[in-house]
Amino acid sequence: MEEIFQKARAVFVPGLSDRKNTFAAFRCDFVAEEGKHYQLILAAHSFYRVFLNGSFLGFGPAPAPFGQLKADRYFLETAEGINRIAIEIIGYVPEENNFLTHENSCLLAEVVCEGGVLCSTGDGSFSCGALSYKNNQMETLSFGRRVPVESYILDENYTAWRTGTLENALPCELIGEKRLIREREVLMPDFDLITDLKMTGIFGMKEKKVDIRPESWWETPAYIERSGGKKMCRPAYECALLEDGVYEGRIRETRKKDGKHCYELSEFAGAAALEFVMRDAETGLIGISFSSTEPVTVDIMWNDYLDESGQLPVKADSVNRVIRLHTEGGSFSFESIEPHYIKYIKVIFHGGGSVALEELYVRVYRFPDMGEAEFVCSDMDINRIYEGAKRTLLTNSLAFFLDSPERERGGWAGDSYWTGRAAAMLLSDTTLEKAMLKDFLAADYSPMLEGSFPACCSGGPKNDPVMMYSWNLFVLLELTDYYGRTCDEEMKEAYRERVNLFMEASEALKNELGLLENIPGSMFVDWSSSNDPDHTQPICTAANALYALAAERLGKLYDRKDFSESSIRIRVQLRSVYEKVKGSKQELFTMYPFLADSLSLREGELCKNGVYSEAAQYYYFWTNLLTKNDAEALFTILKEQFGPVPEKYRGTAHLRIGSCGVFFGYMMRFELLARYGEIRLLEKELKELCSYMLDRDPGTFWETLSGTDSRNHGFGSYYGVFAVRDFLGLGIPDRTERKIRFAPGIGSLKWAKGSILTADGRICASFSREEDKLRLCMSAPEGYRIEVEIPKEYCFYEEMRVNGRTESLRRYFTEGNIVSVELGYTS
Repeated sequence: MEEIFQKARAVFVPGLSDRKNTFAAFRCDFVAEEGKHYQLILAAHSFYRVFLNGSFLGFGPAPAPFGQLKADRYFLETAEGINRIAIEIIGYVPEENNFLTHENSCLLAEVVCEGGVLCSTGDGSFSCGALSYKNNQMETLSFGRRVPVESYILDENYTAWRTGTLENALPCELIGEKRLIREREVLMPDFDLITDLKMTGIFGMKEKKVDIRPESWWETPAYIERSGGKKMCRPAYECALLEDGVYEGRIRETRKKDGKHCYELSEFAGAAALEFVMRDAETGLIGISFSSTEPVTVDIMWNDYLDESGQLPVKADSVNRVIRLHTEGGSFSFESIEPHYIKYIKVIFHGGGSVALEELYVRVYRFPDMGEAEFVCSDMDINRIYEGAKRTLLTNSLAFFLDSPERERGGWAGDSYWTGRAAAMLLSDTTLEKAMLKDFLAADYSPMLEGSFPACCSGGPKNDPVMMYSWNLFVLLELTDYYGRTCDEEMKEAYRERVNLFMEASEALKNELGLLENIPGSMFVDWSSSNDPDHTQPICTAANALYALAAERLGKLYDRKDFSESSIRIRVQLRSVYEKVKGSKQELFTMYPFLADSLSLREGELCKNGVYSEAAQYYYFWTNLLTKNDAEALFTILKEQFGPVPEKYRGTAHLRIGSCGVFFGYMMRFELLARYGEIRLLEKELKELCSYMLDRDPGTFWETLSGTDSRNHGFGSYYGVFAVRDFLGLGIPDRTERKIRFAPGIGSLKWAKGSILTADGRICASFSREEDKLRLCMSAPEGYRIEVEIPKEYCFYEEMRVNGRTESLRRYFTEGNIVSVELGYTS
């Protein structure tokens, strides 16, 4: 593999690479000549921010697995003569973080011109120092990012080192730890500035009575001790004790020549606040310019929604949403070094005499939308679901798929199975999924099982101490799906050894019947009672069904008969249990037709444990353990008595069945409704569920329906797949077989159209109907076959026109890469 860095070596501030929460500065000057091209290559841990001649250049890096770093490349717009590079590094050396590996801080950087290295870390070109103005004796940012909330004590020269002299500069210290350096391998983030925030009000902040504890529930004694103990500052708690009141001071509002608003506040008592809203919520970094005539503390609060009283919640979804700045007066510009998910921003001035807010912006920080996929239809509600899904996906994508853009920013395995599909259909992108699969493969095993994968991609310790077995299975399912979408032989072969290790190790978890029993670690089925120990032990029915699906797919991918046979054996055993369920229909207090969540093996017989959940039943169908034909009564009851808008009430005995959540239960339910042609019901339920979320801030899809958890969860982008695949009918392309399914679901739609871009070319699809007539059109890349399925509502015709030919109606048929179908139109 070609080396990314020619000369750069890992360095850091002397003696500080293993110190937590170090804010470090690195400077390098080089001389540029007119007409030559210069490139900066850098990699770092934890985060970097880089400037060229005092102007923002970039922010990164992409997270990487333990022991690795991903390099970014910047093509420099240099000035003739001396050019100054300034790099800020926040080195957390984290212990409790889902977004970062728990490793020491470092930097590698070099400037290259036409193949030669001008300067690099490790050759004496860079000087460094610790920046002292960041206060780390602070409460934690969030449950998933257990690092101090940002707080700074600023003077007017705090950024002068970026173009001038770095005070008390030191030579960089070489770091002995070896890291594998990889390319980023996905597009660089979108760094656009959003400056058109609209003011929603000016307030005098007043104290309120609220029953909350200063401590956050996730803060450990160890964190509190290393972050100041009793001296720890809690700005989120302090801001939670304030509410909006009438502003009684003076205000002067002006517009500068560049069009920016300036708000000057004076003669106010206590704290004064200005609140702003963005048109759309966005993932990014908060920037501000302000001034004051006297010492001032500035609290910058943000959130993606307002509470039921119209207040901006500073403590929500296990996140402390505040940045605190303190100055002795003067003019300042500041930008956060932690990204957030933002729709509302409130700037609170405590003191300051006469203060002015001169600029407020958000610098976008997420994967860019290249505009390579689109969908539109006659139903505005479905269009809104598609757009909400795409925004959910974009704001949760960086260098892999994030679970949420705020609380954790973790790349969770179970989520990525769904977001990988969504990226292919909503963005025409497979690079994010490829990068994430490579990161999972590069991660070390959990000590609980050889060959296993971490629950969270590129975050945490070297070895994940607690395995989440079910999400390991989703990684392997995603691999098989990804291969079908891309025909990536290199990825398939890279995974071969790891797959073998995992499957061999899993054999030790099987009992005499070939079923997984007493699976170690934690188990995630759905955000519901289905995760409880009595639902998952000793034999978790849903996990076994999921394993059987994964083994079947892996057997096909790697031509492994033993994998396929293990899948068959599990299904035979569980189906035999279900046959007994079917035979219990006339029993007193029967739970027919439901299959228990967990089983026990007693004297060679499988016995149900008497616990049931809605989510587990969906797993049985989704994994093909059961089908509508062999479990029709169960499917009918699930369809009619469960889901977000059941049409019938449950019977008394079935009230024991634990309801499911959207994550993953309802998503599997929607998959099943689509699979079995229940398009009208799918449309009804999607609109009901999605509209509930989209009618409320921030216009993205939630983790749970309470609205108290993440209101932007990348997994929710999958709702957009239903619009494209199941209403328009444009299936997920199979690149290995070079085929595409075209099966419009239609529902209540009058027309729909859309397209996606694949590695082989663009696929376009459309349909339109009027009265009893229907037109279908699809074009695919040359060499593809289109598998057409006529909607059952139009199968009453005797004839159809296909690419100009009149022929007898067939519901299922295959054409070349172009198909036009007309039903009900005269020739």
